[in-house]
Amino acid sequence: MTQTYNTNANPVPPEKETGKSTLNLTADELKEEGNRCVKTSNFTEAILHYTHAIKLSPADPILYSNRSLAFCKMRQFYYANEDADKAIALNPTWAKGYFRKAEVSMGVGQYDTALISYGKALQLQPQDMGIIQAARKAATLSNKERENEKRSPFIGSAIGCVVGLCIVLADMLLTDNPTIKYTSLMVFIVMVISSMGFGIAKLVWYYKKLQQKGLLEPPVDLLEDFHKQKENDDTSHTNEQRHERNRYTKAQARQRFKKAKT
Repeated sequence: MTQTYNTNANPVPPEKETGKSTLNLTADELKEEGNRCVKTSNFTEAILHYTHAIKLSPADPILYSNRSLAFCKMRQFYYANEDADKAIALNPTWAKGYFRKAEVSMGVGQYDTALISYGKALQLQPQDMGIIQAARKAATLSNKERENEKRSPFIGSAIGCVVGLCIVLADMLLTDNPTIKYTSLMVFIVMVISSMGFGIAKLVWYYKKLQQKGLLEPPVDLLEDFHKQKENDDTSHTNEQRHERNRYTKAQARQRFKKAKT
């Protein structure tokens, strides 16, 4: 089970070795701190630095791109994809945003989707060898996966056929009174088990694709019920205050009416 991180929290990173609190750093300085943490594979702290920097400079696509990388390294693909989309939205002509999105797709095994993002990045930077090599890798993995997906049901069918034959032969050779006596029944059993192997292989690939999509879905909010209850309590409290003000206003009106009559 993957951990989830609240990127909207106000992080309080540790102080630098110089003794200067990171709360007093500029967005650029926080970005450099995050980059330093990424180089040392301290991705959690890097995310905190980038998040703090984003609060100071929310229109900087580089910060979202860098944080997307850190999230991707921690296999937090939903957040990595969100940051990549934000970087693209802030600067649609910047190739790195599309490259980050492609890397997220590669991380979850969606190689065809990654190729689309790499293609957009190459349109903006056609001579970038890093993007070209990454796109070639994605194309190779996509072709390999497509071939495996086509081949695996037939492999499953062949395995089922072998299992069916083993069952039939075992019944014929290892029992004194075989239950499978007719050739048509033998063929039927082999065909049924072979079909089961074909179907199981298909289901395995279907489940794999569901898993890939699930990696990009938002994580479950374990505090959702608590937030809903708090909202209901706040609404109820607000309504009670409104009713109390109405009662007070009506009471004042009655008092003024009585004074006017006297």
